[in-house]
This record gives sequence, C-alpha cells and structure tokens, in this order.
Amino acid sequence: MNADNTMADRPDLCDLTADEIAPLERLFDPLTPDTWRDFARSHYLTLRTLFAGQQTDADLAGLAMQLTKGIATDLGGSQPYISVGSQLMASARSRQVIELCNKGKSYSEVARLVGKITEPRVRQIERAWRQEQRSLRQGKLDL
Repeated sequence: MNADNTMADRPDLCDLTADEIAPLERLFDPLTPDTWRDFARSHYLTLRTLFAGQQTDADLAGLAMQLTKGIATDLGGSQPYISVGSQLMASARSRQVIELCNKGKSYSEVARLVGKITEPRVRQIERAWRQEQRSLRQGKLDL
C-alpha cells in the first residue's frame, strides 16, 4: 500500500454521510469529550481511506476509538500543538504537480488531476521548481 497516494484520495470529514459516520458515532457516549470525538473522527476517516474494503466500518470505528484512547493516555492533560504538516503534504503534492507538468499536461489539467489545487498554484509550484533547478545547474558565486 502506498500511503502517500492513498492519503491524497482522503476525502474531507464533511464529505462523510450520516450513514458512513454512524458506526463511529454509535461508540460515543454522552460523556465522550469533544476533543476525543474530533480525534476519533479523523482517525476513522483515515482508516476508511487506507483500509477501504479490507475491514468493516464497525471494525475501523473500533480502531479509531482505540487510537483516540492511546492519544488520551499518552498526551492527556496536555495541550500539544498539532502542526498541519503543510510542508510534508505540499512536497508530495508538489512532486505530483511537477511530474504531471513534465508529462506535458496543461496547468488546468494538472490542477484537476491533483485536486484541491488551483491553476495559479500549479504555475507557482512549477515556477519555483524551475528556479530551483536553474540555481542547481548554475551553482553559486562566492562574492
């Protein structure tokens, strides 16, 4: 399984229907903290993306709750900062943009194929990559 490609296909949480999220929601009791619910929903969506068709939604919901309880055990009582990881995600997305551009795809086609990216952003990524490649070829002057 290539997690980078699969995670690129991960839908947004708001894309889940009530029926799709129901197996997880049934595991919440009235005392389940909101933070736990948020983590569990995120875990559940990720697990559904990674293991689609390999596990039942009920099993994945159970795993999501176990992961959430693990976070509560390990980090409970603290308020950790959770980085978006935009550089990591952007680099994977940027690689995909450059690959498609190098295959001769149009900017609009690249934006459509990559998803959740605009045509101007595709141009920006390609421009930055070309500048970086030019700098690597030319080297730097000691002044």
